[in-house]
Amino acid sequence: MKGIISVIAIAVVVVAVLLLSGAIYTINETEQVVITQFGEPIGKPITAAGLHFKTPLIRQANYFEKRILEWDGNPNQIPTKDKRYIWVDSTARWKIVDALKFLQSVTNETGAHARLDDIIDSATRDFITSHNLVEVVRDTNRILDEGLEDKKDESIDQISGEIEKINFGRNELTRNILKEASKIVPQYGIEL
Repeated sequence: MKGIISVIAIAVVVVAVLLLSGAIYTINETEQVVITQFGEPIGKPITAAGLHFKTPLIRQANYFEKRILEWDGNPNQIPTKDKRYIWVDSTARWKIVDALKFLQSVTNETGAHARLDDIIDSATRDFITSHNLVEVVRDTNRILDEGLEDKKDESIDQISGEIEKINFGRNELTRNILKEASKIVPQYGIEL
């Protein structure tokens, strides 16, 4: 009789420990959590670091990064406006600003990377195909200005015919790609 009671007592203690361990979760300073019950979000994201409690077995803690994350696109060969092909390798830094919206729209970082692939690659392709190669690669007219100083005796038309002038440089192109992509990503709880 004592053996049966001790086995039952041990089983009760084991079940209690398992339930208690399922009810406690910790959040690092670099994380935020959205609690879900049967897959549906419950309340607002929890961003405060520390020890927190939830209903065991029914509710699940979904962890997301608060830090700035890295996105690295696949290198693509893209035609410019003047029909020259160049290899473009895009990178971006992003972070999750609304964990609840992020969970509902893209679920996890893998889903976010897939969406960023579509958004940033299409913005990059749109801007590169609408500009000449010289505007995509160069940033200033420094080469043209230095050429004019070195060859003062030659006509300006001859020199400027050799070197194409740029009105829209690489830095401006990068800013426009970022601005275009930044308009779309907030609906996923992301910021570039």
